[in-house]
Amino acid sequence: DTGMGMSEEFMEHMYESFSRQTDSRVNKVQGTGLGLAITKQMVDLMGGKIECQSKLGEGTTFTITLDVPIADTEAEAEDMTLESVSVLVVDDDESLLQTAQFALNALDARVEVASSGTQAFDMVEARHSLHDDYDVIIVDWKMPDMDGVEVVRRVRDLVGNQKPKALISAYDWSDFEESAKEAGTDGFISKPLFKSTLYRAINELLRLTSEPVAREDDFSDIAGARVFVAEDNDINWEILSMLLGMHGIEATRAENGQIAVDMLAASQPGDYDLVFMDVQMPVMNGIEATRAIRALPDTWVSTIPIIATTADAFSEDVAACLDAGMNGHIAKPIDIKLVLKEIRKVKEGKL
Repeated sequence: DTGMGMSEEFMEHMYESFSRQTDSRVNKVQGTGLGLAITKQMVDLMGGKIECQSKLGEGTTFTITLDVPIADTEAEAEDMTLESVSVLVVDDDESLLQTAQFALNALDARVEVASSGTQAFDMVEARHSLHDDYDVIIVDWKMPDMDGVEVVRRVRDLVGNQKPKALISAYDWSDFEESAKEAGTDGFISKPLFKSTLYRAINELLRLTSEPVAREDDFSDIAGARVFVAEDNDINWEILSMLLGMHGIEATRAENGQIAVDMLAASQPGDYDLVFMDVQMPVMNGIEATRAIRALPDTWVSTIPIIATTADAFSEDVAACLDAGMNGHIAKPIDIKLVLKEIRKVKEGKL
């Protein structure tokens, strides 16, 4: 931190709760004095250590050291597939429905959504009359017209126990586990609904035997791709451009949303394969810039794939990106493998 720094006297008790360095510049800023105390407790719980060097008027450097095990290789996200699996997602939260639908489509599932228990039961009834039941029904526990337990009970009475039904909730499963199982619920999925969470839950519900096979980290097939990066943070840009360059990918930068719109509007077909758009930027943010790009008249770039890059990964944030016309979302800090996979999707015509 290049701010005000801390005195030696304050550093002696800076990890105590409700402690803040006294300074006229800080007194106007709201804060509880809990940040360092919580950080220290988290580091201690993980068996690490935290060190600090600070000088008044010059700033502060914190160093955290953690010993962590090397993770086992997991299946690559793009190898997860629920091809041809028919899923109904029921929730009164439109943002959750949109992100769940986006995640399930990415898994190649056939997905439909309902915003109420009554609508969901009508859809189930219509499909059942055609002898084309949903393979999996995922329904929110708390809904205003008909709660998830009642939806499951009615669906079980209609179609039997052959098709699995799962409840989703941000609440503790133990709060309603007994009544849910009695109604015929086969499983529980905790919110938020990430793609990997949905894949594993549905895989378990359907008792699918095939496991995804990890791919080699070989991205030589996308060398030569050209990407456009809207990013105002110099360090983020330097890291991303360096990593892309290591894979033979050419990257062009815009420092804010307005510059991105101007550069893309002046570009020619083939200049870029896709855009990585930071959401939080000065002058014009990523949401505004995307809307402006999508509104460009009679230009090839109005349909270019745009992937959001943001630290905000809640359902409503992802939904806002998709509503603006973006094609996907990558959370920060950026995982270069996810970036490379998005580029590969474009090169293979899947985005």
